[in-house]
Amino acid sequence: MTDKDLGVTLAKTAGFCPGVKKAIDRVLALAQSGKAPIYTLGPLIHNPQVIETLEEKNIRAVKSLSEIKNKTGVIVIRAHGVTPEAEAELRACGMEVVDATCPLVKRVHNVIAEYAAKGFDTVIVGDAGHAEVIGLLGYARGRGTVAADAAEAEKLPAFDCVNVVSQTTQDEEVFLAAAEAVRKKSRECVVSNTICQATRDRQRETRELASNADMVIVVGGKQSANTARLAQLCGALCPQVVLVESEEDLLPEQLAAPARIGVTAGASTPGWVTERVVNAVRAARKNAGEAGLELLEKSWGFFINSGVYSALAAVCLSYVAMKFEGAAADLRLMALAWLFVFSLTMINRAFERGAGASDRDKFLIFHRHRRLVVAAGLTTGIFSVALAARLGVKIFLPVALFWGLGMAYPFRRLLKIKTLIDFPGSKDLVTALGWGFVCACVPAFYRREGFDAGNLMALGYVILAVLVRSVLLGISAVKSDLIVGRESFYKALGSRFTLAALSAILLANAGWLCVLALHGWKPGVALPALVSTGYVLACLWLYYRDRVPTGVWAETVVDGQFLLTAVLVYAAKYLA
Repeated sequence: MTDKDLGVTLAKTAGFCPGVKKAIDRVLALAQSGKAPIYTLGPLIHNPQVIETLEEKNIRAVKSLSEIKNKTGVIVIRAHGVTPEAEAELRACGMEVVDATCPLVKRVHNVIAEYAAKGFDTVIVGDAGHAEVIGLLGYARGRGTVAADAAEAEKLPAFDCVNVVSQTTQDEEVFLAAAEAVRKKSRECVVSNTICQATRDRQRETRELASNADMVIVVGGKQSANTARLAQLCGALCPQVVLVESEEDLLPEQLAAPARIGVTAGASTPGWVTERVVNAVRAARKNAGEAGLELLEKSWGFFINSGVYSALAAVCLSYVAMKFEGAAADLRLMALAWLFVFSLTMINRAFERGAGASDRDKFLIFHRHRRLVVAAGLTTGIFSVALAARLGVKIFLPVALFWGLGMAYPFRRLLKIKTLIDFPGSKDLVTALGWGFVCACVPAFYRREGFDAGNLMALGYVILAVLVRSVLLGISAVKSDLIVGRESFYKALGSRFTLAALSAILLANAGWLCVLALHGWKPGVALPALVSTGYVLACLWLYYRDRVPTGVWAETVVDGQFLLTAVLVYAAKYLA
C-alpha cells in the first residue's frame, strides 16, 4: 500500500507470521473452552501489545514453574519452543501441557536431533540466549555451539562432522556466510537452511523497501530478535532507520524532511500496531491545508467507534423489513431498533477484552472509559425495554428476554451458560439473530398475530444480511491481527470455507430477490435489496483479492449496505 502524495510505503509482508498466528489461535481456543488458569512459559511472542491483550484474557506468562503455586490449570509452551528437558519437566508437573511451538521451529528440532543421533556436532547461527536458540541447543545432545555471524564462526574449532542450522528468523546472507566459514574447517559439513519462508519473504521485501527509501521505520517489540534484525538489515541500505514499538515512539520532527518513508514490521507485530504507526506518519507529514480533512476523518472515526453508525444501520434495516412486510414505517419501532442495538453494542465492546472490536483504537477508547460506556449501554437498554413496554406486552416480553441474553453474552463463562451460546461462530450468529429479532420480528409482533410470507422473507433477509455483515467485520479484524477467537466464523472455519459460504449465501439471496422482482412481488423493496446484495458481493470480491478494509473503514463499507438499501427503498416509492 503506497500513499504517493505523502511518500509513505507500507511493506506487504508486515504483520504476524503463520507461526505466531497459530500460537495465538491455540491459546485463544483454550481460553474459549473455559480452561483456567492458563499460563505460558515465557511470553508467547515478543510483543508487548499482544502480551497485554492476552493478559486481559487471563492468559499470563511465567518465567518458570516455581511461579505457579498450586500447579493447576494449563501451561503452554510458547512459539519459540523449549529444550527436551524443560518439556519433560513440564509434563511431569501435573498440569495440562499444550505445545504451541511454531511448526517451523519444530522442524529445526527434528533436523538437529536427526544429525545429533548420527554423532554430528551442531552449529546454530543465531542469537545466543534467545529463547528459540536455547530450545534448539537442547536437541544437540550437548554438542551444540552458537555463532552469531561469520566472524564468530571463524573462531570455532575444527569439526569432524557438523550440521549447521539457523535460527528461523536469521538474516539469510548472514547464515550462508557463517555456514561457509564452518564448512572450511570441517571434514564433513551439512548445511541445513532452516530460515522460514515468511522470514525470507519479509527480508527480501525489506531490502527493496530500504533501497528505495530515505527513511525506514521498523515496528516491533524491543525484545524481538527478528524485528531487531530487520532494523540492522535496513541500516546497511538506508541512511535513516528508526525502530519503534508504537506510534508513541515517533518524533514528528524526524518525519517531515524524508521524501520517501518505508514502514515494515517484525513477525510478532500486530497489523493494527503498524497501521497506527502509518497513520501517525501520514498525519505528521500533512500540511496545514489538509488540517480540515484530518479533522473530518477524526470526526467520522468517532462517529463509527461510538456505535452510533451501527445502530443507524439497524434503523435502516428495520425500515426495510417493515417495507418487506407491507407495513408503513413506524418511528417508534425504528427507535427501538436503535436503542436495542446501540445498548448491546456498548456492553459487548466494553467487556469483549479486545477480541471483536473492529479496530484497536475502538478497544482502547472503550476500555479507558468503560464506566461511561457501560452506563450508556445500560441507559439505552433500559429505554429500549421501557419503549417496548409502551408498545404492549407481546413486544415487551421478547425484547426484555433478548436484551437480557445479549447482556449475558460477554459474561457467558462466569454465568456458566457458555455451552449454550459459546460455540464456533457464536458471536456472528448471535449478532445476526439479535438484529433479526429487533428489526424484523418486533414489527411483525406489533402488527400481526402470526407470521405471513412477508414476515418470513423479511426475517430471513435480515438474518442473512447481518450474518454476512458480522463475518466480514470479523475478517477485517483478523487481517489487522486483532486477537480474535473461534467465536468468529472466519477463525473457526478458515478462510476458504468462510468466503465460499458467504458467496453461496449472497448468490442465493440475489437469486430469490430476482425471482420476487420478476413476479412483481414488492419490486420497490426486492430490487433495492438486490442492488445492496450486489454491493456486498463486490465487497466480497475485494476480500477475495485480499484488499480488505480495516479499522473505521471496515464498518463504513460493510454497514453502508443497510444505509444504501434504505435510501433505495425510500426513493423507490417516488419512482414507481
